[in-house]
Amino acid sequence: MPSQSLTHSNQQLTYAAAAIAVEAAVAKSREIGAPECIAVVDAGGNLLAFARIEGAAVLARDPAIAKAATSASIGAPTGAIPFEFGANLGLASRGGIANLGGGFPIVFRGVIVGAIGVGSGTTEQDVAVAEAGRDAVLAALGAAASDRVRAS
Repeated sequence: MPSQSLTHSNQQLTYAAAAIAVEAAVAKSREIGAPECIAVVDAGGNLLAFARIEGAAVLARDPAIAKAATSASIGAPTGAIPFEFGANLGLASRGGIANLGGGFPIVFRGVIVGAIGVGSGTTEQDVAVAEAGRDAVLAALGAAASDRVRAS
């Protein structure tokens, strides 16, 4: 019998948290007039929630999901990998890794719990919408943690 643990406990976003992120991102998308595709994944890169605002580019669906999964995987915003490496990673992963701006990890208490990816607008629009979603879910996570502390 192995002496090390055979399982591990890790924190990950739930659908409820992903829905908060999507709702805030949709609101920001509409506020700035940039129809977007919005994807939220858990820490393992598994899709939890997706929205496509009317008018968003249909072909932006897969890049939005890839941005979220990439950001969860690398623990950093997308778009900062030097071009030659990013292009090769994109090819090697058959589009699973995206080196385009608009993907952000969702880090709560030092742990990557998920990520958000947005695509269809300019890089600046994608970033603004993704940040709105990320910030909303982090605020909700912080409020929930504060409520648990007060209840103890």
